[in-house]
Amino acid sequence: MAHEPRSGLPSLAVAAVDARDWLEALGAAWRAERAAARARIAMERSGRMLVERVSLGIALERLRIVDERSAPGERVRVRVAVPDSTDLDNLRIGPGDPIRLWAEHPDEPGAVRGVVERREEQSLWLMLDRAVDALDREYALDPEAPEVTFDRGDAAIARAKAAVATSDLARVRDVAALVRPPRPLAPVSWEPIDMALDEKQRAAVDLALRAGDIALIHGPPGTGKTRTLVEVVCQRVRRGEQVLCAAPSNTAVDNLGIRLAAAGLTAVRLGHPARISPALVSLSLDAQVEADGATKLAREWRDRARQLRKTAAGKRGAEAKALWAEARALDRDAYREIGNAEQAIVERADVVLATVVGADSSMLSDRVFDCVVIDEATQAPDPLLLVALAKAKVAVLAGDPNQLGPVVVGGTLAEATLGTTIFERLANSDGEPVMLEQQHRMHEQIMTFPSRSMYDGKLVAAPRVAAHRLADLAVADDDLRDKPVWLIDTAGKDWLEQRTDFDPGGSLNNAPAFQVDPSTFNTGNAERVAAEARRLLSRGLPPTEIAIIAAYSAQARHLRELLKAERAAGLEIGTVDGFQGREKEAVIVDLVRSNDRGELGFLANTRRMNVALTRAKRFLLVVADSATLGAHPYYAAFLSYLDEIDAHGSAWSDDAPPL
Repeated sequence: MAHEPRSGLPSLAVAAVDARDWLEALGAAWRAERAAARARIAMERSGRMLVERVSLGIALERLRIVDERSAPGERVRVRVAVPDSTDLDNLRIGPGDPIRLWAEHPDEPGAVRGVVERREEQSLWLMLDRAVDALDREYALDPEAPEVTFDRGDAAIARAKAAVATSDLARVRDVAALVRPPRPLAPVSWEPIDMALDEKQRAAVDLALRAGDIALIHGPPGTGKTRTLVEVVCQRVRRGEQVLCAAPSNTAVDNLGIRLAAAGLTAVRLGHPARISPALVSLSLDAQVEADGATKLAREWRDRARQLRKTAAGKRGAEAKALWAEARALDRDAYREIGNAEQAIVERADVVLATVVGADSSMLSDRVFDCVVIDEATQAPDPLLLVALAKAKVAVLAGDPNQLGPVVVGGTLAEATLGTTIFERLANSDGEPVMLEQQHRMHEQIMTFPSRSMYDGKLVAAPRVAAHRLADLAVADDDLRDKPVWLIDTAGKDWLEQRTDFDPGGSLNNAPAFQVDPSTFNTGNAERVAAEARRLLSRGLPPTEIAIIAAYSAQARHLRELLKAERAAGLEIGTVDGFQGREKEAVIVDLVRSNDRGELGFLANTRRMNVALTRAKRFLLVVADSATLGAHPYYAAFLSYLDEIDAHGSAWSDDAPPL
């Protein structure tokens, strides 16, 4: 897009007009996305019986409250026991997701909203907005549409539209809208705090320190993106700046927060207590207010106010009026005391941590930060990125457009607008991101194909990992699978795929719980994958160091049934979405699809496959039908690479018995 002003108009006016066009389209797509989310929730609740929702993993029934504890504010924390017949690994509702707890009907007046806090064996901890009416009865649980998320996206779009032309928000908005190019500042002098940063990581830090509005850091798998961001934040704090660190997922926020706290920075984590990692609870705003002593004093005042109200109930006239007035004054003092403590904690923090949605917290009000750092920026739809960008004088966006992007369920209009992100559009225009190139996770042979197919062959394995193998962990060799990456080719086995009627799509870290679509499974593949997992375990690798990634949720459920004992010992099975940002020593990837038409479904989304193929550190085994995949250019190149390194095995060669 050209950056020249239209004839007869000042450049600032042109920027405002062009940005408004983008924001109008963004608003329309966001409304379509909200409508789709609501429709899916309504369809599930009204069009499908509870027992069917439970079987699909999108609801729970026969829950009993076995523990209840107080929580911040008026909330209540409860632990609900789940029937033994329910496999919680198949539940599509995860920590931080909004839910509704009900007894007779999801829409009953007594239904209580809340969020899932965590899993504890065969039970879930929920944080509810209020106490339930009765503890001695059974309840059911359904997902809720994330209305707060949509509300904050709407508000962010409105703020961006209304931004004064000379404001920080207008400047950042116009760069995000591609109506003016990013503006790097003059070179700055700085010395690394982390002396182990490589050349590209230092270049990325330098770019981030010179940002005049938006800077981009492209972090392929295993290249130390988080480590680089920690250096950026530490350098800016050293310069006397206050930084907001955000990400679309709570996991990414907490991961960054743990690293920053270890670096010695003063940090505060905003957000719903149920969504914060136990490792960061001490940094949460609630915990810091509690430690400050403000909560104790406020509780005393509120207790006194409640007593006054009880007394006032038995009085009349002026005496009752005075008691009510004193109670109201005590409540106001209590709120003020907590509010003052919260503001003081935020004021003195070097770093404030929040999700992109949580950046709209009332605690931050109109606060503008010297710098806003957004991790996983390629996973957040633009309206939610705008929530955090509204707080920025300058912004640093980090992510990888070759991994999973935003999940969009609102149809063609929404997909066209929300399916690509500010990061991607800037990177393809004037953004000029620095790409980190040295990866610290994968054996060189595991890395090579993702590097060639997605990163122009630029990735380099760090010396420490380039040749590491399972044998280094005292794991027995397997002469029939003697490469760090290996294909078990099922072509000709006649292990044909099958379709379910409906199946929950995606993982709740990256997709709505109520997204329900047809899915695919393959019993022949599943049995072979289970055998390969047991063979790998027989070599001496602990189950906690193995993950199985299935291309479809229905296949993941089938594999969980086949490997119950191994799962109980720590082996993980899931879909691609749940493994982005994670790694294991060994990973088995089941591509599931096998048909005589060469149909791939969403396997054609090579970004998803890039995630699956880059989770393994020392051993990657792929089970796939080359006859089904081979016509697609990406998979043809993958098969060619496996032939190149002589890592193309066949399911006909053996039945994968344990060693």
